[in-house]
Amino acid sequence: MPSSDHKHATHRLEALIQQARRNEAIAAKLFDIELDMLRAAELSQFADGLTEQVRDRFELDEVWFALTDIEDNRRILALLGEQGGLSERLLVSAVDFLRLTENSDTPVLRDNIRPLQTLVPRHLRSRIRSLAILPLQMEGRLIGALILGSGDVTRYQPEMESFFLHQLAIKASAGLTSIWAREQLRLLATRDPLTGLRNRRDMEAVLGQELGRSQRQEQPLALLFLDLDDFKTVNDTWGHEAGDACLVHVARRMQSLMRRDDSLFRFAGDEFIALLPGQTEERTEQIASRMQDDLKSNPVTIRGEAVSVSFSYGIACIRPETNTATEELLRLADQRLYEMKRRAPA
Repeated sequence: MPSSDHKHATHRLEALIQQARRNEAIAAKLFDIELDMLRAAELSQFADGLTEQVRDRFELDEVWFALTDIEDNRRILALLGEQGGLSERLLVSAVDFLRLTENSDTPVLRDNIRPLQTLVPRHLRSRIRSLAILPLQMEGRLIGALILGSGDVTRYQPEMESFFLHQLAIKASAGLTSIWAREQLRLLATRDPLTGLRNRRDMEAVLGQELGRSQRQEQPLALLFLDLDDFKTVNDTWGHEAGDACLVHVARRMQSLMRRDDSLFRFAGDEFIALLPGQTEERTEQIASRMQDDLKSNPVTIRGEAVSVSFSYGIACIRPETNTATEELLRLADQRLYEMKRRAPA
């Protein structure tokens, strides 16, 4: 009969083999996740793919991003929103984040989430009982975390080995850094540098896409062409810096009234275009009126003085059964804008 030492050695060998197989399986999953990140063409595809892959491959209840409230992260979240990203994400105070994670550059595992409520989406707090906080870094700076949540309180405990979680954090950080660098290069070509809005070049591309989608989904599409009134007077009276501040103010106020599927562009100078999928002409008139009221109620402050801003507009709306070209839609909206300007009192 084999000795007890021999049995013990055999069991130990079997355990080592099983552990090696588990590690190999985890490494294979991480490799697949990394490949998926590399294939991402835009930020939302990266974020959605990463959270979905990690959640499904590691059988988690939820995976989300918690990003600190720095300007770069605000831009990241804004772009995710514009691209229709579906991944769960939070913007949290940098001070709170660093305090709760102890400024750690390695994964933080917790089986008591009560002190960490700030880092958990409100609708998940009753379900998540343990979590792993994987630090995300860009250019050597801690910017937030990819957070893995489980309803099993034993899934993540502070004393557990976190080697593979650390590997995932490194891969996620590298992937985010890479896709954000590519997005910034693309933004240089498609964004207005002053207001941050998408520019005319991007508008023409998006308009073509929206026209096609309108026809496929049998939904109307409205184009709202805006031109600020007496903008030259602002520049002449207050200077071009004040004019720039006015344009930024108008862009932000209008953007705040946009729905998730709407798009706002700086067309040229003091002209803006809003694309409103699914909106009728009557509804677009109401939206334009609400924008006018908002600007009237929220004047721009120039050298301590409140300066009221107004605009004229033209609306063009197509029905899905029509084959309207982008040039026709722009020409019609521009014509109606001109008519409103002409009717305005001198």
